[in-house]
Amino acid sequence: MITVVFLSLLLGAGPNDGSPASSPQSLESPPMADDSPTAWSCTADTLRSGKECVFEAELTPSQPNKEQATSNVRTIQQLGRTLCAEAARPRSEEAKGDGGNLAATCEKKYAAAAERCDLEGTVAIVDAKGRFSPAARACYRAISGVLQETQMAATVKATVPTQKSDKSEPRPGHGSASL
Repeated sequence: MITVVFLSLLLGAGPNDGSPASSPQSLESPPMADDSPTAWSCTADTLRSGKECVFEAELTPSQPNKEQATSNVRTIQQLGRTLCAEAARPRSEEAKGDGGNLAATCEKKYAAAAERCDLEGTVAIVDAKGRFSPAARACYRAISGVLQETQMAATVKATVPTQKSDKSEPRPGHGSASL
């Protein structure tokens, strides 16, 4: 008898009298939802990094609202200046230049893309946790494309050496031919 009690205590077997589990992590406790954004949710950070993501915001669509549409575009435009400045900055330490021209071009293209982000005012573009709405897929793709294009241009600009052209000496194969 003592052996049975000892084994049941050792194995953690207790009486199953329908009482709730002692720990919330216990397998017998009811499941608890974790509403925090996952590492895969589409946020400003995934937009910045260009990583693949999932549109997991849970927003309920409503009737079209002009104020919501304006707010959506404004939200995206506020991100634009920072995201374009970061995208225009070369990634390597050796790269020189501030990418100011690239940033200005990015901001212009970004603003044009952001105009598509009103979502007709039926839903907020991001939820309270910063996750993009599933309805914002086309908007996200458009502004992501602008940022990726700018990042690529900054990388190319940083890796291609600039050539100084000396107008006084013709380069071989260019200029006047002498007979």
